[in-house]
Amino acid sequence: MPGGLKEGKKARVAIVIDDFGQHNTSGVSEILSLGIPVTCAVMPNLENTLSQAEDAAKMGHQVIVHLPLEPIRGKKSWLGPGFITTRQTEDEIKSTVRDDFNAVPHAVGFNNHMGSAATANARVMRSILQVAREKEFFVLDSKTTGKTIIPSLAKELGITCLSRDIFLDEVKTPQHVKKQLHKLSRKALEKGSAVAIGHVGQGGKITARALEEMIPVMEDMGIEFVYLSEIDL
Repeated sequence: MPGGLKEGKKARVAIVIDDFGQHNTSGVSEILSLGIPVTCAVMPNLENTLSQAEDAAKMGHQVIVHLPLEPIRGKKSWLGPGFITTRQTEDEIKSTVRDDFNAVPHAVGFNNHMGSAATANARVMRSILQVAREKEFFVLDSKTTGKTIIPSLAKELGITCLSRDIFLDEVKTPQHVKKQLHKLSRKALEKGSAVAIGHVGQGGKITARALEEMIPVMEDMGIEFVYLSEIDL
C-alpha cells in the first residue's frame, strides 16, 4: 500500500499524554508505569511541574512542554500561569515562552494546550516557533483548530513538526478510549505511524487502564510503541 508498511516492518505509535504538572494527579503513576515509551506533555509553572517532569524522565519517558495558548472559547483558569495570548507583543511572547520552556526540565519539544486562537495566528506562532528553534525543540501540533498554521510555519523555519492523529479520551469512558486505540492502530498500520493524545487528571485512570489492556492487543497487531521524536515524518 502506498505510504503504508513495508513487509516485516512494524507500525510506530507515539502515545502523548497531556496535562502533567497539574494539581489533579489522577492516572499519573499508572501512565508512568505502563511499560511502554510515553511522551509526557508537562504544563509549566504548576505545583507538580518539576516533580512530574523529573519522575517521567527518571522512568525513561520523553518530556515535552505542554504550552498554554489562547483558545477561541474557554476560561483563563484552564490555561494556568505563563499562557500566551494574541494580544501580547512579540517580545512578550518570546520572553514568556522562554520562561515556560525553561520551567520544564528534560523537555525536548512542545505541544499546544488549547490554543485554537493562538495556533491560527501567524504573528504569535512565528514568535513561539522562533524560540523553539533557539532551543532546538520539535513541535507537536495538537490540532485544536482546522485553521492551524503550525505545520507551514514550522516548515518555513526548519523545525521538525508532527501532528496529532487521534484524541483518545474526549469521552472519558473505557469503551471510547479502547475504540480510539483501535482507530489509532488502523491508522498506524495504514500509513506506517500515528500519534495519539490522551490526558492525566480528570479521567486519567480510565485512559491509563484502557491503555494497559490494549497494549498487548496492539502489539499483536504489529504496533511498536515509540517516543514522539521517533515517529517517521
